[in-house]
Amino acid sequence: MKKTIFWLALSVIVLGPISCTTQKKDADETAKKGWTLVWEEDFEKSPVSEDWSVIPRNKKFPAYRFISQYEGLYVFQDGNLVLRALVNSAESDSLPFLTGGLHRPAFRAGTINRIEVKARMNTVEGATPYLSLIPSDKTENISIDFMERYGLDEFIYQSVTSEYTTTQGMPDNPPSSSLVGVNPMQYHVYAVETYADSVVFYVDEIRTKKYPRILTQIPGQFPFHDYDFDLFIGVRLNKDTDPAGLPADLFIDWVRYFEPQQPEATNN
Repeated sequence: MKKTIFWLALSVIVLGPISCTTQKKDADETAKKGWTLVWEEDFEKSPVSEDWSVIPRNKKFPAYRFISQYEGLYVFQDGNLVLRALVNSAESDSLPFLTGGLHRPAFRAGTINRIEVKARMNTVEGATPYLSLIPSDKTENISIDFMERYGLDEFIYQSVTSEYTTTQGMPDNPPSSSLVGVNPMQYHVYAVETYADSVVFYVDEIRTKKYPRILTQIPGQFPFHDYDFDLFIGVRLNKDTDPAGLPADLFIDWVRYFEPQQPEATNN
């Protein structure tokens, strides 16, 4: 989840005035053609299900260097989970900031899946809300980032990261990142589908990007079907973020996980 931008690797999509302004779901909103809803977290009550855990703090990785279990970073408000980034006011702690982040198991290797997150954000320069899929065994340099917003950008990034796109220097064949123009302060549904031969991104049911498996002798091009993945949601801060601008917030209305709908059995 590094902000390493290869402009040749970026395609740009601007969505029209599509926004999710209604926070609560209709009775049939979870129905989706071709998919079966397996689990949903709607954050109507505290605490969340035991499947979720605070992301461990890891000073090696900028995204997790300020992670904390401080309860003020995890706020339940109007049916939303609000993940916050705050100035650390504890004089005995050397960390200048504290950030909220949660993770949970998402899907198993070798399966077809769809994950949706309805979210909006209120951030500042130096803050990056994220919705990401990371290998469960913490294998480095592999991620599917289906929403990242840097600072006050009026767009979000959707991207994949692998050995192929970074170490092997191949971020643009095929393009590994897209920019999607949205109003990040409004609710949008960010989604990703994973297949054996591709990763497909969506915003508000509009397909924004497809990253395919290709034939190549260069290693590490498509590891996304080979690992169990966990879902990571939260806010990260640059170490030089202006404290006067904080807090920064990521509002999560709900998270849904789907698997392909199985054909109904017929009686012969």
